[in-house]
Amino acid sequence: MPTCKYCGNETGGSQFCQNCGAKVEAEPVVPQPIPVMQQSYQEPMQAPVPTQPSFYTPGGAGGLLAGNIIMLIISVLTCCLVFTLASLAMSIVGIVFAAKVKNAANADQEKSYRRIALIMILVSIAVVIFAIFIFVVGVYREYGGFEGFFEELESVWESAMDEAKK
Repeated sequence: MPTCKYCGNETGGSQFCQNCGAKVEAEPVVPQPIPVMQQSYQEPMQAPVPTQPSFYTPGGAGGLLAGNIIMLIISVLTCCLVFTLASLAMSIVGIVFAAKVKNAANADQEKSYRRIALIMILVSIAVVIFAIFIFVVGVYREYGGFEGFFEELESVWESAMDEAKK
């Protein structure tokens, strides 16, 4: 039976002492240690953690991907030149291989994908430069310079606008 901590009388299970009227607080329950038999106690067994095989984690190919996308845009902007169609195709191949770098299964595969993407950038640049060179040489042969070329463009534009007005 609980007793009052102030007067020591038994409370009979009520919330207040019947002798002095003080509030009876429940005594905290202190857990008693469980006797352990020394010979039968064992550490709990932990399940072994299965080890995963280490997988190769390739790096990104941001620069290669960006370079091939830039060359694709330049190829599209200069697509009126026949040679840049080849550059357009090479840029697309370069983009595909630059995207594959992230999913490479091992270092050799990543290296080969990077190499192909880099080669496609370089060849695309070379093809675009070659196409621009051929274009400039053609303009100088045909018109004697860019002034004649732009005059021809202006006359073609004016005749097209006149046709559109009719």
